[in-house]
Amino acid sequence: MSLRRLHTRLLLAVCIPLILVSTTLLPVLHVHMESRLDSLRAEADALLKAGQETLTRDINESLNYALAIAEMPALRRYLEAQDRAPLVDQSYSLSDLSQLSNFLSTLISHNPRYTKLVLIDNQGSEVLRAPKSNETGPRVGGNYHASTDYFEEASSLLPRDLYISPPGRNLQFELLGKDIIPVVNVSTPVFDATGERRGVVLLSLNWDYLTSALRQAMLLDQSANTLLIDAQGRWLLDEGIPPLNTTSFGSDFTSLSPHYWQAMQQRNAGHATVDDHLLRFQTEDIRTQRYRSLAGSIFSENSYHPWKLGVTLPLPTWRSLIEEETTVLWFLLLTYGVAVAFGIFWAFSSQRQRQLRKAAQRHAYEVSDLYENAPCGYHSLDTTGRVIKMNRTELAWLGYSAQEIIGQLDYRELITPETRDQFEKAFQKVKNNQSGSAECSLLTRNGEQRHVMIQASAFYRNGQFVHSRATVFDLTERKQLEEKLRAQAMTDPLTGVFNRRYLQTKATAEISRARRQNHPIALIAIDIDHFKQINDMYGHDVGDDVLTSFTKIVADLLRQEDLLCRVGGEEFAILLPNTSISHAEQVAERIRSTAAATPINVSEDHSEKVLWLTASLGVTAILSNEKTLKPALKRADIGLYQAKENGRNQVVVNPG
Repeated sequence: MSLRRLHTRLLLAVCIPLILVSTTLLPVLHVHMESRLDSLRAEADALLKAGQETLTRDINESLNYALAIAEMPALRRYLEAQDRAPLVDQSYSLSDLSQLSNFLSTLISHNPRYTKLVLIDNQGSEVLRAPKSNETGPRVGGNYHASTDYFEEASSLLPRDLYISPPGRNLQFELLGKDIIPVVNVSTPVFDATGERRGVVLLSLNWDYLTSALRQAMLLDQSANTLLIDAQGRWLLDEGIPPLNTTSFGSDFTSLSPHYWQAMQQRNAGHATVDDHLLRFQTEDIRTQRYRSLAGSIFSENSYHPWKLGVTLPLPTWRSLIEEETTVLWFLLLTYGVAVAFGIFWAFSSQRQRQLRKAAQRHAYEVSDLYENAPCGYHSLDTTGRVIKMNRTELAWLGYSAQEIIGQLDYRELITPETRDQFEKAFQKVKNNQSGSAECSLLTRNGEQRHVMIQASAFYRNGQFVHSRATVFDLTERKQLEEKLRAQAMTDPLTGVFNRRYLQTKATAEISRARRQNHPIALIAIDIDHFKQINDMYGHDVGDDVLTSFTKIVADLLRQEDLLCRVGGEEFAILLPNTSISHAEQVAERIRSTAAATPINVSEDHSEKVLWLTASLGVTAILSNEKTLKPALKRADIGLYQAKENGRNQVVVNPG
């Protein structure tokens, strides 16, 4: 009996501590498991955000690069020369071609993001390639692109529109070193100064290089795996991932990893648990506004978009958690008593609670720090528009302190009067529980303007508007770049005067003003006599110096309101507001005589030469019933040609 009682006590002594240990440990492990899962989800969100930002930045930079190349004046002139005359006629010299080719080859060779740049004319023939081939001349390489998707699509696009081919298309052109690599072909049309389509620029992006940057951004955790799949289920990375059974670029992800594909097909974004891994994914469409940057519209084949970008992390297991808590487990077992077991449970629980509180405080601090020091501005407004919250970034933009803004100012007071209506419309939409956005200009403390994009939504509680939540993006640098590009598009790069496009735009406004005020307006067309002989005898560099000097001679003879433009090689036009045809004839004669009497000093072969120029001029008046410059420009050209036929160096008036 005593032996049996001993066995019973031993059994109770063993079972009770085991029950207490289990009762104490399991809730803690459960809390720890939930905490680990929450932390894992937050980590997956951060990795996915880093990858999305890297993908957006790299693609936007690549697209902006393609647009900048397409708008290069030298490249446009080269395409224009292809249409006007063969290169042997020196409409575009071999030296200029070599310089352009060397320049583009240098751009491509020093940027590993790109494999090649190809210039294609309107017939689909390749006229220039970078890196350049060993051949030179008007048709370098001889490749014919008329049947490719990037040429056919880009041939119908508007200026600043882009076409992006699916990754890996047209691999026969993508030999880099000894390897054939997948690329993304980006093509955009090229238009000359008159708006005429001249061809297509093709820029091929090294897809291996871009996806390597994407993976590097998302592999902060060594156990993380990056996913990128197109809409047809093709694997878009250059190497596979063992847990997903992928092989390499272009493999069929739908058949190799059907569980992952099915999870991503059900939603546009979210979390999923697949094969003991946490999957975090979202939809990426490079044709959307976020990827346009400086582009107008982006086109691609619909069947390959949108893509799925994702990241996987291994899920924690109960075994791993127990292994992590080995010290606590042994301590509980060694105490082996109810009182000690409860004491250890309390200590462990308190410790875990403190850790959770510290983690929550740290997370709250990180969120607050992210809000205050984000690269964009944040603010909240009450129903009247008064600022109730604003982060440090936006305060720094405005030059105010938080005490001067928060609770003190109506946000409308910070917006310029010209853009205040746009803000009002967007704010009304937000108060109606709709998303609102507006491009506005903010007034800083020192009086400067900062161009921003405001995107806002409403926070409602119990059906009542509480406050707005707005994100503010700084567009100042983009606006400055747009103004710079607009000025370059309207100016002749050689002489510095305006070009034909600006003349036509400005003439429409001047003609309308002259009609309203009943003032005369005149036009002079000028052509330098025998300019081709100067190019043939002294070279194009001397010809450029002559054009620059002649432009200065003419500009010095004009009023401030007169508009001098270069409309062709050696052709110029002058728009004379509030000027009669007789007065315009006097101005033309003064230009002719001054040009003929002014020597032009040029350098040739390290020696100075003096050249004498003459010019032929045609003068006409813009009639009151004419709404555009075209009829008057034609009459002035007729007078100009008559002056040349009569022996040059004279002025001919063609009143029409």
